[in-house]
Amino acid sequence: MGEEQNFLRFTCFVDRTDQDLLMTKSRTASCSELKSAREGYEQLRLAHVKSETVLPSCKFPADYMGVWYNTANYDSEVTINDTHMIEVTKPNQGKPETVYYVCDESKGTRYMVAKLGIGGCQVDYMCFDFVRRHHSVIRYRQGRLYPLGDFRSVCTWSSFDNNPRWKYQVLVSVNPVAINCPIRGMFFFEQSGQTRLTVRDGVTKFPFDPLLECTKRNQQLSICPDSPDTIKIDMNKCDTLDYRARNVNYKYEILDYKWRCIAWWSEDTNGQLYTYDPEDGFSKYRCWVYQRDEYGQISLSRSHKDSCGLWQTPHDDVTPENLNLKLVLKNAERQYDNCPLQFHDGGNPWSEDVFLTVLDSGAARVRGDIVWFILFLAAVITAWNGIRD
Repeated sequence: MGEEQNFLRFTCFVDRTDQDLLMTKSRTASCSELKSAREGYEQLRLAHVKSETVLPSCKFPADYMGVWYNTANYDSEVTINDTHMIEVTKPNQGKPETVYYVCDESKGTRYMVAKLGIGGCQVDYMCFDFVRRHHSVIRYRQGRLYPLGDFRSVCTWSSFDNNPRWKYQVLVSVNPVAINCPIRGMFFFEQSGQTRLTVRDGVTKFPFDPLLECTKRNQQLSICPDSPDTIKIDMNKCDTLDYRARNVNYKYEILDYKWRCIAWWSEDTNGQLYTYDPEDGFSKYRCWVYQRDEYGQISLSRSHKDSCGLWQTPHDDVTPENLNLKLVLKNAERQYDNCPLQFHDGGNPWSEDVFLTVLDSGAARVRGDIVWFILFLAAVITAWNGIRD
């Protein structure tokens, strides 16, 4: 009799964002009697009763295996083996969400996969279009979801994003390997944007000597042959020269930033560069767009997060896509720096030999025409001696 009353016909449920399988039910329609997901009139523990299983029918490329960081999703880690991709996303609130992708059919660079949702109670089909792996990244496009696994429908080119400004999404290796940077040289730079580079005070290796002075300082960025995979930035570089036009050995130099180049390529006529800095408190991975303005000037823009925006260009410093830094590099190599200017536009990221560097310190320089003259003179003397004999 009492259950037929109107205020007992409705109930209230309270659950936890990090434990969606645990909830509490109220006796009446009022939620005021529920204090938490564990305190209430009736506590419920839910369990999945249905789990779909899809057997793999194809394999992913062998060099895709490993653990990757998905820059398209926030704090997302992807593990790839022969036949499966397992993506674990950690939202700001709530428990981690796991999604399984099972390789079902492939043709060329397109792979149709079965997507098993959270809990495995729903199966959808979607298509991935991969670019052949290079360096420490995998680029891909992701199509729409389909209820049926027909390859001609799921992996048709129209199933992908029709945005005319689309870009490939990027998987970055959790353990990236540093590679030679596409830019070489010694530069002074100008910066602009919301998050500018600053001087990082640190402990010097030697106590300061008041007699050792530095009369000229600059902001310097260098990628030299002694460490071609590292971008070094000194925000307070001593630029004083001695009487021989060589750098003064100022022993209190402290590098402010060290970024490792882990991948680069060309997209939308601009070069794209990924750097890795384990000391970056916001994101260890950073995406840059770079372009050569003239022979001795290069422009770069850095995204706020770990992925480049659709409308990002090398000349942006603040846009709606949260670009936070722009650098304009100007060649500053001098005679004895041994850090020549070189540039690669990223057109072929699979090439092994990017640069051929020949250094000449200038101390023992010998002109080529003098060498040829000496060889010619020696040949003439040898021939003359042969005629006399």
